[in-house]
Amino acid sequence: MNVKSALWIVLSFSIQGASLQESDYDYEDEAYDDLQALNCSTTESIKGGHVTYSQGGLEGSVLTFHCGPGRYPYPVSYRICGADGEWSPMRLPTRRLTSRAVCKDMLCPGQLQLDNGDFSPRNQWFRAGATQRFSCQAGFTLYGSAERNCTISGDWTGEPPVCDNHGFNEADECDDPGIPPGAERSGGTFYLGEKVTYRCHAGLNLLGSAERVCLENREWSGSTPRCQGPNMFDSPSSVAAAMAGSLAGVMDVFSPEYKKKAEVVSFGRSFLVAEVSRMNIYILLDTSGSITKAEFDVSRNATIALIRKLDSYDIQLNFHVLSFASETKVIVDIMDMHSGSVDEVIYTMMEFDYSSHGDKTGTNLYSALKEVSEKINFFKQNAAKNRFNETQNIIIIETDGYSNTGTNPQIGLAQIRHLIGYNISLHDHTNERMLDVYVFGVGSQVNKEQLNSLGSKKSGEQHVFILKSYETLGEVFNSIISDNSVTMCGIAQEDISKKQREDSVEAYVTPWHVTLVSPDWGHGKSCSGSIVSQNWVLTAAHCFGRASTDRVPKEVSIRYKGGEVKAEKVIMHPNYNIYALKQRNVSEFYDYDVALVQTNRSIPLSWKARPICLPCTTPASRAMKKINSTCETHRKELLTHKETPAFFIHKKEERKQTHIHTESQRPSCVEKARRTLEQPIDVTMDEYVPKRFLCTGGTRGYQDAISCKGDSGGSLFLQKRKRYFQVGVLSWGIIDVCKQSGSGHSRTSGRPPPDARDFHIDLFEIMPWLKQHLGGEIQFLPEVQ
Repeated sequence: MNVKSALWIVLSFSIQGASLQESDYDYEDEAYDDLQALNCSTTESIKGGHVTYSQGGLEGSVLTFHCGPGRYPYPVSYRICGADGEWSPMRLPTRRLTSRAVCKDMLCPGQLQLDNGDFSPRNQWFRAGATQRFSCQAGFTLYGSAERNCTISGDWTGEPPVCDNHGFNEADECDDPGIPPGAERSGGTFYLGEKVTYRCHAGLNLLGSAERVCLENREWSGSTPRCQGPNMFDSPSSVAAAMAGSLAGVMDVFSPEYKKKAEVVSFGRSFLVAEVSRMNIYILLDTSGSITKAEFDVSRNATIALIRKLDSYDIQLNFHVLSFASETKVIVDIMDMHSGSVDEVIYTMMEFDYSSHGDKTGTNLYSALKEVSEKINFFKQNAAKNRFNETQNIIIIETDGYSNTGTNPQIGLAQIRHLIGYNISLHDHTNERMLDVYVFGVGSQVNKEQLNSLGSKKSGEQHVFILKSYETLGEVFNSIISDNSVTMCGIAQEDISKKQREDSVEAYVTPWHVTLVSPDWGHGKSCSGSIVSQNWVLTAAHCFGRASTDRVPKEVSIRYKGGEVKAEKVIMHPNYNIYALKQRNVSEFYDYDVALVQTNRSIPLSWKARPICLPCTTPASRAMKKINSTCETHRKELLTHKETPAFFIHKKEERKQTHIHTESQRPSCVEKARRTLEQPIDVTMDEYVPKRFLCTGGTRGYQDAISCKGDSGGSLFLQKRKRYFQVGVLSWGIIDVCKQSGSGHSRTSGRPPPDARDFHIDLFEIMPWLKQHLGGEIQFLPEVQ
């Protein structure tokens, strides 16, 4: 089954504030003789800063206070000239009126709580340059930064501290989710189903999830919370990196049939989208009365920068562009035959008349979202033709957070969620695989609480961003790192509809898995392997010989779901030699038991056959949504626990669960291999099972599966953020449980023998060799040499 996907991206712009011109405080009256007399004073000031005016002292002019780096205007950042010739009043947080504005130093909110640890100094606020230090109680390890420095932007350097006994948590317990600066957390247990709740200190807004639940996969629901003050903003670089990683992860999911075509054939207004492309991008531009033409031009240019970035992905796109104020106007219609041409879309946007809304100058975000829901509903009415259930939707809302006309915009989003088939009452959106809602808030007057209510709350991701200005927004969109190659690694088609299951539609849960066979091996004998690119398969070296110098079989076939290819070349690791320790009474030694097989032709990618993600590669970073990450970051992200849940594939297709034992848990796992050695022993266990092996099986509290002969060469893999990553190659096991059970299948009832363990080649330990042979097709991280 070819599964087609669609991307619907909504970009909504709402600009508060206005375009500014510098004032020297010495306006000459004659400069405005041709206009009208000044209404408001143009001699205002702010202690420690300066003032600008958008239209001098005319009615409606905006006075903006400016402060230097590391400072912010207080109690307001701008004032508006009224018809009475007076600037809008300034009020303190107590609501008392004041006539004096000052520049204040930016402050960082301090760490207020660190369970199982201590911190100093215990201040509520810190000035730029100050340091806060952290330590943990005995038996707990500090994760994150031991000390953090307050920056001039109100952020902290480093990572939030967490004191946890990683790896010693119970089998049904999550790790400590941490506590951000300026917040307090309630709920002390982290067992499955338990929840924790966060509350920010007075004067701070909570962005992310206020409540998180420990899920069955031992990860926390929702997004990581953070506390942000009214004059704190996200840095352009961090926002660009988050968006780049997220967009890359979304684009990866699309099936190869959605690659761009050299020519786009027109099927008419009503059929272009259905027949040519399933990626629909909705852009909503706020053109309400508070926006000057100069400001609108800035927002439009930022939008165009985003469109060009999206177009850099090797996927066909269609656009629907809207302008909304009190009402919504269509700029580019997705049903138009030119909606898939980026040049035509941009040209039409540039031709749009900024003043077309006339005196209908409200900000009605709901009307724009309602227009989007109507388009989605159109596609749903033709669900079978449009592959609606496989359609991926991304909504990007960019606003000041104040929708002052019409219905609450949250209702508009609820309508969209309902159309796609999601529960509108849930506060955690981790399982909303077909919908992401990103929100950009711009300016110091944004309603952060409302913005946070609109953004998706997904585990390990960030969907709400606060930026200082629209110039900053343009900087973000221009600096997004794009990649014109969509790798699609680690995707498995597991979520199929009830009707598909009733129709016996197969779900391809391990599309990277292959079976290798050869006439030289005899009837019924085979090895497993994994697709790592269209032209390479990763497997075990012992499938081909006892040393890297052995002659490999002349004919090897590689069978995957939907087809078969032949081996063009087999490359065993040069250090592989099972006789390497023979002189020390070790009959078989499987260090470096790994091989790469080049296919005689490319494996066509589809839902049936796709590569799995390899760590320490750019595709893996994209899949993790962690741009600019390192190989060490990947290891920490994937091998999170000292007993990390993982899977291998048994008898060609059955997925079996086990656990990888690392750090302090590894020695006891490895010790079980001693029983395979002949007496007298002339090697240490570290020599017999070196660090290049991952050990699995025998986890307390679990019934870990054990492999059988024929499973060799298969992937040891795990799942993160709905993507699959291979961390090992199955090499050997202590006990063949299939042989013991007297059948060709592993035992499905009862526990495997208590001493049964499996050993897999650790891919992190052979990265240079993998890059040497795969670097021409897969982009490895720069540090891999």
